[in-house]
Amino acid sequence: MSDHNSGGSGGEIALEDAKDEFLREQKGNYSSNLKYNLEKWLDEWIDGRDEETLADVTPLTMRHYANYLERRSRGDTGIAESSARTYYNYVSAFLSWAVKVEYLPENPAEKERAKDPLPNGDTSSSEQQFWQPEQRAALTDYVNERAREAIAAGGTDAFEEVRDRALIYVLAYTGVRGSEVLADVRHDDRNGLRWDDVYLENGMIEVFGKSQDPNEEVGLTGQTIEPLRRLRTVVDPPVESWPVFPSRHPPSLYDQIDESEYDRPDGNPWEFCLENSIEPPSMSTSGARTLLKRLSKEAEVPGLDLEDGEYLTLHGARRGVGETLYKEHGAQRAQRTLRHADPKTTSEMYSHIEASELGEDNTAVFENE
Repeated sequence: MSDHNSGGSGGEIALEDAKDEFLREQKGNYSSNLKYNLEKWLDEWIDGRDEETLADVTPLTMRHYANYLERRSRGDTGIAESSARTYYNYVSAFLSWAVKVEYLPENPAEKERAKDPLPNGDTSSSEQQFWQPEQRAALTDYVNERAREAIAAGGTDAFEEVRDRALIYVLAYTGVRGSEVLADVRHDDRNGLRWDDVYLENGMIEVFGKSQDPNEEVGLTGQTIEPLRRLRTVVDPPVESWPVFPSRHPPSLYDQIDESEYDRPDGNPWEFCLENSIEPPSMSTSGARTLLKRLSKEAEVPGLDLEDGEYLTLHGARRGVGETLYKEHGAQRAQRTLRHADPKTTSEMYSHIEASELGEDNTAVFENE
């Protein structure tokens, strides 16, 4: 995008300058998400188009962007429909701010003709994925048996199976966010859970939470302790700063080796890293999604259209933990475990449970009619 003189007033301010001003006023984790997505919008989509100032962004501009997001949401390799709407909403939030500070008279992204091409992402809580107890059991039983067989056959060579089991158990039973224990390429600070943040004797881990607190405490259930303990034994990390869920992706390992004092080995880069105490990268959230797709199919998880590519998602694990706690112990336990700052978030997430329970309770009222 060419530089534009931002000396004008109102909508004549350059998009790049307006974006910077907008981001300076934002705070918290939402700010980092806004920054990432707005920069992608400007650098990857707006770049090369005719729009240079706020006034150049019209409902037609946003309709074209909505069409672009809708196309990206098609197929197995695209983004989720909900992500398409989220990306659109980030840009809309920026334009709403421009209206608020009187740079624009109205938000072009909120016109119906602009939003119309977006995929339908208006899903109720009952339509979102929650790992159900039988699905959780099918997946954990599978990875547990898989790890046992690998240990029996290969002992300490069973790294991947033991790592996968520990990761699945942590996701399935703690309610932790995937980006809190895995690397997220969008955020430098989210580089995966480290062993010096794992306290097995105290039954807890410390994660970089959504609130930007690097020491948010997450309780470990009894189900997670032994899988993590066995993983530590298998990996035997030379230093406590090593990632708990390392990646064995060869190109990533070679990148780490290249940054060390060693030359690239002819043999296995993973073994080379272990032998020379070269810290491997953490598994990423993207890598975990690929793993969950494969394991869901191998475990023949019930309730999924496996042939159509359905799988147990990262965030579905968190929702499933909350749903079970909500049903068994109420909203407060679910809120505390999921670390929702606002109780309203928990209530909205599990509104389908409240509706179902109200329906059952109200049945008796009309039984005699």
